[in-house]
Amino acid sequence: MKLTSYARREIGSSSLPSVVLTEKGFIGFNSPNEELDKAQDALQGKEAKNDLANNPKVQAGTVLEPAIFQLFQNQITEIARELPLEFGIPNEAYFYDVDGGKIGSSLDGIINIKGLLNLTDYLGTSHSLSGLGVVEIKNYSGAATDPVSEIYKMQVEAQMLTTKYQYGILVRLCRGWELQWFVFKPNKELQTKLIDAATEFFYRLDGVIEGKNLWYKMGSSREASKFIKGNGSKEVVDLSSNNELPELIDDYQAAKKTISAGKKIEDDVSTRIKEILGANELAVCNGYEIKHTTTKRVKTKTIQLKDEPPTVSRRLTLKEING
Repeated sequence: MKLTSYARREIGSSSLPSVVLTEKGFIGFNSPNEELDKAQDALQGKEAKNDLANNPKVQAGTVLEPAIFQLFQNQITEIARELPLEFGIPNEAYFYDVDGGKIGSSLDGIINIKGLLNLTDYLGTSHSLSGLGVVEIKNYSGAATDPVSEIYKMQVEAQMLTTKYQYGILVRLCRGWELQWFVFKPNKELQTKLIDAATEFFYRLDGVIEGKNLWYKMGSSREASKFIKGNGSKEVVDLSSNNELPELIDDYQAAKKTISAGKKIEDDVSTRIKEILGANELAVCNGYEIKHTTTKRVKTKTIQLKDEPPTVSRRLTLKEING
């Protein structure tokens, strides 16, 4: 059940990583501007766009969460032996106040260890755990040897921040059969980074709602066209006094010429490759597989017209054999 909502000026623990700037840039499942756009729509009563909750993979994970949680309970109970344990799924959200809004989290599960449990996680690290902890469930399609995503680490950290619990356990079922769990303790440096990111997010959100250009740095030209709105005016604006724009124009034109020259080189080279292959449709050379295959396509998808021959074409592909 989704208990956090932008409509109440809350950024959830699963959305928060999207607005945290890391050494690798923004690494969330959405761009920070997509999160701003979703929040603006929610506050204005519009239907959410690009909601990950509608993703089939996410929906499958939601259905499987109780089963994965039960597998985890069974294994931990066996490890704990006679030590009393309690498990539960909260029906309430948890919050941490920041300037302009809140960080919220809805937990997949909680564990209450009544005593001291010495637990070794999947990485071989030993932990002494006691009291309440958060449990985050992941139905993971990657390899069992993959490291835990930084996105998931931030999510668990946000959950510990909102609950004030002193440990969190990330449980993932890898490719439907291998159950793994990873234990995390509160990281004050990372939690401060999450708080700062959420504070900046709500500051930017208020600015965007007021019509100010407080979007995050655009990740692509396509994103810039999507989120930098036009004013609808056809009046010509003279920007000759802008010091940066002339250099950017030169760079843009140079890039277009480079791309055009690259396409010409690609065309010349592929033409010569086809001439060397001749009628041969499959060849190898210096570790590469070269195909110039023949395909036939009728002119209608369902009924071939009488006396109309199919269209014959050939397609060139190069593939590194051991790549």
